[in-house]
Amino acid sequence: MDVHPIAKMIAEKGIDSVSLDMFPEEQAREIYSQAADILLRLNKTDQAFIAMERAGRPLPLDQLKRMADNLIALGKYRQAYDLLVKTNQIEMAEFVKHNFL
Repeated sequence: MDVHPIAKMIAEKGIDSVSLDMFPEEQAREIYSQAADILLRLNKTDQAFIAMERAGRPLPLDQLKRMADNLIALGKYRQAYDLLVKTNQIEMAEFVKHNFL
């Protein structure tokens, strides 16, 4: 299957730089899915996860959990909190929220 040119543009310019509102939902999901694959290959994981969510694809929870741990170590508590909630680690998210936010 050929990669949609808009999926390539999303990978180049960023997920928030493109609106797919003019496309039917199924086509928009396919474009986001292709963009997610490209973004993962480019190691732009934050953008890839957003594209995966918009495509309706399941998120790689193990990778998200590792990212949350790394964000905590870097002191980026708000981002870590958001990832912890997304990965359903509610207790750890509450711990971060009460102690660091």
